Amino acid sequence: MNRTKQRLWRGIGRAGLAALVLVAVGSAPARAEIVHLASGESIQGKIVRMDDATISVESDKGFGVIQINKADITLIEYDSKKRDPSRTVGIGYFHRTAPAVATPATTDYGLDALSMKYWLSSVDSVDAQLGYYNSATKGHTQLQIFSFDLRYAYVFHRKGLADVYYGLSLGFLNVIDKVSGNNVDALGARGGVFLGTEMFFATMPNLGISAEVGFYTLSIGKRQVTDLSTSSFPTFAVRYYF
Repeated sequence: MNRTKQRLWRGIGRAGLAALVLVAVGSAPARAEIVHLASGESIQGKIVRMDDATISVESDKGFGVIQINKADITLIEYDSKKRDPSRTVGIGYFHRTAPAVATPATTDYGLDALSMKYWLSSVDSVDAQLGYYNSATKGHTQLQIFSFDLRYAYVFHRKGLADVYYGLSLGFLNVIDKVSGNNVDALGARGGVFLGTEMFFATMPNLGISAEVGFYTLSIGKRQVTDLSTSSFPTFAVRYYF
């Protein structure tokens, strides 16, 4: 990864982290799933359906399913005890942080990946991540990375629209590296532990944005790398849940 790309990712990461902080600050403790309208009225119940223009709420007071235009909504409050992501699947993008100084001595083969996260229960989830990168010059491979990681996470605190979790990660990589001075052509393994938070939005409850810090170790060929993933900015991910 060259220095220009590093600076770009650091800028994106800092902006994303700032956005997460703003969301966290604005998230008040939720008392129930209550939809507040611009007219001053409120509807309490279970959100059963949502599209680009409307939200359908099954009323707790026996009025049936009420369809509400999103333009008429000022706020949605979620009951943290009711929010249950069990058996939902999230598809999205995961960025794994690389060290702030990318030199042949510190290269840890950080890689962006496709993420598929499945909630086993309301607090337990597994996440399979697949990553691929290839760089070639005149048809000759200079740097090629294939990775597969399996992660487990446990939500130990849930408040309003935010989940706080910890977990562990195990995976393997296949690397051909002719550019960093390491001359690597081998299969390796990595693992680690992490702590993170995932934020959801009142008007887009299926969209989750997460940020993590972690401690990882990598072994490939004759090289071993251990690093704290806060070297430039936290690892982050964006997923949409179905």
